[in-house]
Amino acid sequence: MIYTYNSPIEAIVSLETAYSKQSLEAVLTSKDFKVEAQLILQQSAYDYDDFDQNLVEETSKLLELSLIKSLNENGFPNFQNVRREFSDVEQINDTLYSIEERLFYPNNEVYINKIFLSYKDSVWKVAMIVE
Repeated sequence: MIYTYNSPIEAIVSLETAYSKQSLEAVLTSKDFKVEAQLILQQSAYDYDDFDQNLVEETSKLLELSLIKSLNENGFPNFQNVRREFSDVEQINDTLYSIEERLFYPNNEVYINKIFLSYKDSVWKVAMIVE
């Protein structure tokens, strides 16, 4: 499997494929933990300096370690045989976008996710998924 990040949908499908194939390296490559950290810090009640890169970097590393721990303890989610539908991409700022994804599983379960993506140097990465 070649993972591609040339479009928002390719980035999302690459991440979900990496999960299904239980490829930790590909999962980590598909994510933008720094942007996820910034989003989480902006949503928190904590009053922090937007220019505190040390805090963003520390939060980013904690998010990455937390994901690794969760996958090791709970296993990888499986997206095989899932049908996907996507909304139009919405631009939030110069490098941040969002898209809504609907997942249709063979057992008739449906999940709706809002996915935040970063776009830097012609590469799309998944920053955060809100279920």
